[in-house]
Amino acid sequence: MTNTKSSAQPPFDSVGFHITSALPLQTLRGIGMHHITSHDYHWDNRVRKNSYVLLQYTISGKGSFQTPNHTYPQQAGDLFLVQVPGDSQYSLPDDSECWDVLYLEFSSECLPLLYHIHQSCGPAFHLEASSTLPEQMKQLYADAISNQLASVFDNSKAAYAFLLDLADYALEHPTLSSPRVTLAKNYLDSNYYNTDLNLDEVADAVGLSKYHLCREFNHLYGISPGKYLANLRLQKSCALLLQSRQHTIAEIASMVGFSNDNYFCKVFRKAFGTTPTQYRLQNQNYDLVRVLHDSHPRIPSDK
Repeated sequence: MTNTKSSAQPPFDSVGFHITSALPLQTLRGIGMHHITSHDYHWDNRVRKNSYVLLQYTISGKGSFQTPNHTYPQQAGDLFLVQVPGDSQYSLPDDSECWDVLYLEFSSECLPLLYHIHQSCGPAFHLEASSTLPEQMKQLYADAISNQLASVFDNSKAAYAFLLDLADYALEHPTLSSPRVTLAKNYLDSNYYNTDLNLDEVADAVGLSKYHLCREFNHLYGISPGKYLANLRLQKSCALLLQSRQHTIAEIASMVGFSNDNYFCKVFRKAFGTTPTQYRLQNQNYDLVRVLHDSHPRIPSDK
């Protein structure tokens, strides 16, 4: 694409990376800058074939990003971060003359970090003026153009470092708030060990319909309440397996809310690729084992 800006601006160009590695690395698979002036510019992520994570940052001008439930106007300092394919689209709106953007495409291995960011900020948010992330994106672009990301590992280190900084920013600047849904998560956190716990009970406890709870919980935390509960029980079981060796597998299954140990073992193996017994044995040579999990996002109050 021809650069229509002054020479002081970086070129509007793009670079793609074809990664040949058997390792499941988080990588940058494409990066570019576009000066968009055509109102034919419209991308529907529902019909795109390749699978990746897309971040598009607005340098200047105005664009539009849409999900099924919301339209996010995009102006300088705004970005959206989505999975492709996915139920979203973006375009140059009729009332905008141009839209200058910097976009980054990451491999699908980055999806867990995308979900983590969505938990705090949703799919679209604004970067504060003090953030260094825009400069980091521009540096990534400059490095790609000048062939500084010359190896798979250079590429992966750069991509992962940026995404970690973005995730850290999202956790420090949460924008989502839903008091009743937060109460629902707290209810799950406090009652996960109850084998009879179900979504009807949680919804009744916080005064929401089950449908509304599931929809809003997924919007706020990027995961369904049922899946969150299953993950929470598995996290608790890992700690007990390593730190409470006097308890049997059946006892631990009951302590974290599984109705029987056979089902617990099946779910555990599917999640971790090993049985609870094997997991415990693999770590028995350590005097102290600390089980680390992702921290939950800090949800702002409505005050």
